[in-house]
Amino acid sequence: MHGAPLPRAYQWADGSAYINRVELVRAARNSEVPDTFYTDPLMYQGGSDDFHWSARRRGGAQREAFGIDFWRRKIVVITGDAHGLHARAGAGWCALADVGQRCTLRNLIPAELAKGFGFFQSKPATAFSPVAVTPDELGDAWQGGRVHLPPQSV
Repeated sequence: MHGAPLPRAYQWADGSAYINRVELVRAARNSEVPDTFYTDPLMYQGGSDDFHWSARRRGGAQREAFGIDFWRRKIVVITGDAHGLHARAGAGWCALADVGQRCTLRNLIPAELAKGFGFFQSKPATAFSPVAVTPDELGDAWQGGRVHLPPQSV
């Protein structure tokens, strides 16, 4: 089995800092972007019990009626103990970089959030590349704590 590079983690957090993407998704749902989003990005904590699933694993039996939305692949940064880390100091804390692919079930979100407790069913497992690299392996493509490479489809 081609598993993800980490079988488990203490936690993982996903931040939505692409304002254009949030505006498009909200517009598609006839929903307003909260004013606070422009100063306080959306964050959620994802389940880390499923990191053993690889990018080759087929997703669960999701129904189209759930509003399946496959997000673009994203760079995943794996840190050491980053408790209390300030964002400007974060670049030096990157231990590994990986690629992840997330799915959101858009039509399940409104009912989940109405309960006032957060995402669970609407955010199924994230798939990760079976290979992670250190920042030095990225060479000149790793600058200022970010990957500077053009996106490519495979």
